[in-house]
Amino acid sequence: MYNIVVFSGGTGSIAIQEGFSAIYGNDNYNLDIIINAYDNGKSTGFCRKVFDSKILGPSDLRKNHMTQFKIQHSAELKDFSSRESVIYRMFNLRMDAASKENYYNKGCELLEKSRDAVGDKDTYYLKSLLDFFFFENIRNNVWRKTVGNVRFDDFSIANVFYSSAAAMNGNSLRLAGKDMAAVLGIKDNVHLISDVNLYLEAKTESGHIIADEGEIVEWDNPDDKIESVMLLKDGKEYVPTVDEETDLTKVRSIKDIVEKADIMIFSSGTQWSSLIPSYMHSGLRRLLAASRAKKYVVINNVEDRDMKGISADGIIEILGRYIPVEDITAVVNEDAMPGINQVSGIRCISGHIGGEKAKHNPVRLISLIMKDYFDVKDTRATFVYDLDGTLWDERVNNIGKAVGAENMNLFSGMIHSGNDYEHVRDVFKYLYHRDELVQIYSDFGNVHFTSEDDKTDLLLETYIVDSEVVRELEKINEFKHKIKIRGQGCVVTMKPLVNREALLRKAAECLEKFDGVYVARISGYTSIDVMHKDYGKKTMLKEIMEKNGLDINHVIFVGNETIVGAEADIAELGVRTIQVDDVYECNILLKTLRQD
Repeated sequence: MYNIVVFSGGTGSIAIQEGFSAIYGNDNYNLDIIINAYDNGKSTGFCRKVFDSKILGPSDLRKNHMTQFKIQHSAELKDFSSRESVIYRMFNLRMDAASKENYYNKGCELLEKSRDAVGDKDTYYLKSLLDFFFFENIRNNVWRKTVGNVRFDDFSIANVFYSSAAAMNGNSLRLAGKDMAAVLGIKDNVHLISDVNLYLEAKTESGHIIADEGEIVEWDNPDDKIESVMLLKDGKEYVPTVDEETDLTKVRSIKDIVEKADIMIFSSGTQWSSLIPSYMHSGLRRLLAASRAKKYVVINNVEDRDMKGISADGIIEILGRYIPVEDITAVVNEDAMPGINQVSGIRCISGHIGGEKAKHNPVRLISLIMKDYFDVKDTRATFVYDLDGTLWDERVNNIGKAVGAENMNLFSGMIHSGNDYEHVRDVFKYLYHRDELVQIYSDFGNVHFTSEDDKTDLLLETYIVDSEVVRELEKINEFKHKIKIRGQGCVVTMKPLVNREALLRKAAECLEKFDGVYVARISGYTSIDVMHKDYGKKTMLKEIMEKNGLDINHVIFVGNETIVGAEADIAELGVRTIQVDDVYECNILLKTLRQD
């Protein structure tokens, strides 16, 4: 299953998150979103002050949770009265009140009205968060002094919940996020890059200091551009490290998430205020440089207000101070405003990926990235698929079987399987429901039949195993009554076996008398196969391509053993291979191929 990591601000990655969901659903890949929480504007800034400036700003965490909530509960949100719809409206609600008393009472009324839909348990928890925000001691009616006598204008009640949860978790917003994800019924997949409480300020080219994060977002001054940002702890510049002050006994580490990533996307958004503060963390550059993931940075469609007058190349140059851009591919909208519709300093892919109101079109954006990830731009390519462990896997749970069944009706191409004819025939009989004729090659590729006609023919008789080999193998006690001839005589299989390494040596010793013509190989989970030494998927793929008149330059083989295993030598033919580790990864590839 692919691990996809997105570095995000508050709303800049909405198109990324929605695009993955729209194309691939929500379950066949792991999506993790990494943010920071130095927001200090509007109600967020006030929430931080209420708790003596000891907590991080909750707004970007809340925004990403709401994006995930909308995606993961899309079906339930169609019902206006559902629990999910009630919670969604509540967590997006911003209320006005002339006093703390008035706001608190409105919050209580809101929770009481929502109780039937939300449930007693979660209503009680949310009410405790509301109480904790406003009161030092609610039993004695002692209001929290830091709330003060202020007017609450356009104030997010969800920020009240998140900030109280952070304060109640030892000032940890990361642990608050875990608790709130549980209330929302979503995956705990939005992660803070660190949990240390800091404040953001910026310096412009003239030396002017912008001391508030909210002002950085709206700087909008091309004549005095922001030159740098810094993080402050107790008023002094501070460089945090990745995972600093994060309780790693309770949540996953950023280090682990980055190290396991297959695809990494640096989102569009407000760079100075929302994204670069994450990239500034000590240790991140080293983690990114060591990562095997393919990396992409999405360029905005229009200039953001904190980077007015800076071109896309200028943005890449700035990002290069913090992250290894030489290993990153820029993703550009060809229809973006001049200056940010092309990148020349690093590798770049581009397309017509614009959406409404200067946003990216989610499906077009992710389709562009994923087609590049798989490198599947060749419209003339013939795809040749392995079967077991690639398209289908009978060993997985019911969810995996459902994915495999879907794969069987998504793929377009040929089958080249090491499995025996009977197994491959039955998979197609029960799972393949399309009209498209499929050419199928089983038993390492020598036995041919089709999805419409299960009558077989043998491509090459030269690979039939001599009957004397079978007689010699039957003399080994451990192989008695366990030998099966398959592939119309081309493969001798012994199974089920245990201690296969020792038995493999016995089989090899037995085959020595045949002058090196045959070889024994461990196969599957309980088998040893004996066949001609040069017989295998590589040899037979060459024969299959010749039989079907395929141009080797336009053949792509997809399998789960192209790096290690029975398919590892196929690339020696000059055929391009795509490794998919399981049916889930194959599902992502197949859905990518179906995008226009």
